[in-house]
Parts: sequence; C-alpha cells; structure tokens
Amino acid sequence: MNLKPSLARLKRKIAAFSDTRGAVSVEFVLWVPVFVLILAITVDATILFKTQANLWTVARDAGRQMSTGLYSNSQAEDYAAGQFASWGITGTATASQTNDTVTMQISVPVAAVTPFRIVNAFTDGNIIAVVTQRKEPQ
Repeated sequence: MNLKPSLARLKRKIAAFSDTRGAVSVEFVLWVPVFVLILAITVDATILFKTQANLWTVARDAGRQMSTGLYSNSQAEDYAAGQFASWGITGTATASQTNDTVTMQISVPVAAVTPFRIVNAFTDGNIIAVVTQRKEPQ
C-alpha cells in the first residue's frame, strides 16, 4: 500500500486551510473601530478641557472688570455671553456682587461643545466655570 499520494493530498488540503493572505485584512477590520473610538474620545475630551479653560479666562476677565467697577452685572453677563457666542456655542452667564466680592458663573452644555458627543454618556451635561474675586478699593 502506497501512502505517499494520500499524504500528498492531505498536505494539499491542509495547506488550503492555512492560506494567510487575508489575515491582516481581517485583523485590521476588527481593530479599526476600536482605534477610531479612542481617537473620538480623545478629541471630545481635549475640546472639553480647552473649552473649560476658555470659560475660566472669560469669567476671570469679566470678574476683574466688575471688581474694578468698570462693568455692572449686566455688562459682565453680556461680555461673557458675547465671548462664547463668538465660539458658536450658547450658554448662560450669571454675575453677582456683595459688598466686598464679585462672582461670575458661566455654564455651557457639553452637547454644544463636543463634536462626537461620546463624552455625553459619562457626564450630566454642563461645563461650569465660577470665579469669585474681591472688589478693589475705589
């Protein structure tokens, strides 16, 4: 009995199953959505942190103008609203004063800022910046 032809046939059949020409394509297709998701989360988080830093700057500037007596509450609110409106987002600005302090609070919805809205699943929805400063003597 000659086993060589049957072994050769068996080797050919096994070789047909071990063709790896499409293996890289399959792995690529499986991993691409994961990398795209990581990139989208990174972009959303970066924009959120940048927006919060910008809101702190606007609140600080408006509070400073109020503490020196140059802006009233409504002028500070209008200034802040104009700043983030120029970025293309809507939000609320609230200014208040006591005898010796001024407070500026700015709130912007997360949904108005993030392009991919992935972060919305992890947060209640607002970026808030609050600055309190002492009034300067006049």
